[in-house]
Amino acid sequence: MNSSFRLVTIKGIPVEINISWLLIFFLFSISLAQGYFPTAVEGLSPAAYWLAGVLTTLVVFASVLTHEFGHSLVALREGIPIKKITLFIFGGVAQMETEPKSAASEFKITAAGPLTSLLIALLAGAVYYLILPRGLLISQAVFIVAQINLIMAVFNLIPAFPLDGGRIFRAAAWFFSKNMLTATRVAVGLGSFIAFIGMAIGFMIIFFQGDLWGLWLIFIGWMIYQAGQSSYSQLVFKETFSGVKVSELMSTDLQTVSPDATLEELADHFLHHKFGAFPVVYGSTTHGLVSLQNMKAVPRDEWPEKRVSQVLTPLKEAMVLDPNTDAAEVMMKMAAQDVGRALVMDKGDLVGLLSRTDMMRFMQMHMVLGSD
Repeated sequence: MNSSFRLVTIKGIPVEINISWLLIFFLFSISLAQGYFPTAVEGLSPAAYWLAGVLTTLVVFASVLTHEFGHSLVALREGIPIKKITLFIFGGVAQMETEPKSAASEFKITAAGPLTSLLIALLAGAVYYLILPRGLLISQAVFIVAQINLIMAVFNLIPAFPLDGGRIFRAAAWFFSKNMLTATRVAVGLGSFIAFIGMAIGFMIIFFQGDLWGLWLIFIGWMIYQAGQSSYSQLVFKETFSGVKVSELMSTDLQTVSPDATLEELADHFLHHKFGAFPVVYGSTTHGLVSLQNMKAVPRDEWPEKRVSQVLTPLKEAMVLDPNTDAAEVMMKMAAQDVGRALVMDKGDLVGLLSRTDMMRFMQMHMVLGSD
């Protein structure tokens, strides 16, 4: 189930809102309407405070969106397509389809976000201090916008990958090491250290001060740690399978079974060959794929009579790949659909079988022996 929905498309970039964004939207609106504005500007109606709270929250999130477009527009100028922008509970993220090609490109794309937020903060601050009179709701709303954007710019500059500061640090490490994977490993390590420091401070706030706001530090630290580890794993994966085709990874020494074989015969096949699945082939026709999981639903006493054709995953329901398909794309697809194996067919003929085990074995060899 997709937890995000499409809001609008700007400059060809889809903008999505995650369900978690609605939670922070309501919490922020309530805190402004019932806490900040009544204290800062007294004597107005509840409706006025609520209107100011909701509108200010919308402007703040428009600022978050502008921050992400700062990244996106520079990325497009650097020749990197943007898949989408998603707003969620902690702000937003611009999802690039590929990694930057150089350290300089990474620096420019990353720095554009905090600079955008800083510019908004300076403009809103100038309007507040130089133009608007004090004591008005709009003045306090503009002040909040300036304050939030300044906080956003400073927070994002913390060198904890994958925050903007961590990506800027990676760009610097990349520039000096000339190796993106090494730079990412160093940046993720620093980010993890900072994340654990933040979580430790959160625990101390809870235990020594009894303030549950420490939970936010723990949660944010954990999210940064997880995001950093995930980013590094994805990069290793992409680097490993870059330019690799399915034909280079698939197993071609195939053991097949007949659709007329009994499950008892199939069980012997599993025990003898030690595979988890077999293509089901009769003559030159491929009928599908049969796995241990297909057998699990059948009681053992029915195995002598039950045929493979009665339990197999038919060809139309199995994942079928072209041998020239990009391996990275296939791995992501198999992981998303929780598929362990796929038939590889060329012009209707079965030419191989690809499993996630094959791909993980290749990744392990790549990491041990090197990309060359």
